[in-house]
Amino acid sequence: MKRVLSASLAATLGVLLAASPAAAAGKPLDVVKKAVITRIDKRLDALKKDSAALDGAKHLQAPHKQALQQLIDGQSAELTKLRAKTEAETTAEALKADARSMVVDYRVFILTGPKVRLSIVIDTELAAAGKLHDRDNADDAKLDAVEKSLNGKVDALLAIQPGPDGDAIRAQVKTIRTTAKDARATLKALNKSTRGK
Repeated sequence: MKRVLSASLAATLGVLLAASPAAAAGKPLDVVKKAVITRIDKRLDALKKDSAALDGAKHLQAPHKQALQQLIDGQSAELTKLRAKTEAETTAEALKADARSMVVDYRVFILTGPKVRLSIVIDTELAAAGKLHDRDNADDAKLDAVEKSLNGKVDALLAIQPGPDGDAIRAQVKTIRTTAKDARATLKALNKSTRGK
């Protein structure tokens, strides 16, 4: 079964949907509204950290940085609007729709964050491979293979879209993360084998 919503959010929605019309008009609705707003705020905070990470990424290629910053700015703006909308909701069904939108329309934690971190890692690895090529005893064939494995991966990562199928998103990100991890291991070994020789 596809994990469309997180367990905590699913539990929150369960409380919301179980509430009677009379109860939903009172405290239970306010409690769930607060819970959804808290979760939106956590996503906004995460996006601020992602933006800060971009500022400190020395080797992130300019087009990638621009695309990521636009993504972060856009999601921040839309989530801020969603927060205001959620605060004004008066029905359980409207809150349910807002809670779902908060997750499936943005995927801040399983997609946006990984896009930022993996893009920084991959571009840093490409920069490292370029420097290793300059060593007199560089293994150019292995370095070329690393570069080939990484080229286009950031663009592929940026092309992944948020949506209801969280498992599919995780699987796509995992494939790229594995490539970056393998490249790191190879670069580390090549750096060690050529250092000081």
